[in-house]
Amino acid sequence: MKIASSWKEIYEVNKKLDDVFIEKYHSTIDYDKKNIVEFLVELGEFANETKCFKYWTVKKAQKEKVLEEFADCITMSLLYFHLLNLELEELDNPIETENVLDVLMMLYEQVLTLNRKLEEDTVRSIFSNLLYLGTFFQFTEEEIQEAIRKKQKITWERLNSDY
Repeated sequence: MKIASSWKEIYEVNKKLDDVFIEKYHSTIDYDKKNIVEFLVELGEFANETKCFKYWTVKKAQKEKVLEEFADCITMSLLYFHLLNLELEELDNPIETENVLDVLMMLYEQVLTLNRKLEEDTVRSIFSNLLYLGTFFQFTEEEIQEAIRKKQKITWERLNSDY
């Protein structure tokens, strides 16, 4: 399946942000491992906001907070496209399941795989599985992209103020 041009615009902005971080921090000890841990944390923050695994709670998830954390996950996945110099062209088929926990577990496994070997197939699969994960929460592409744009704006503001 072809990817919409609006994703390519988001990716271009993300690459510019990534370039700033790469230039500033790439020489940091364990830079690559820290990015993997950050990605895992973002997935955890997303899962926590969704409450999808919290069988003991009656509190409902707040869509805006869930969407905000989801945007962080997508943004992290785009970093790996950039590191491999990949273009967003086509989507892989996502995992075949109707269980949100299966998708989350698969994503954790895939991100850990990036720590061992950074490969195009894994990066593309993560992105596809993330978008599929969004369908469990009825996110539209427009909502996801808007949340990412908000995050990108905040990141630019922080970078410009030496946050």
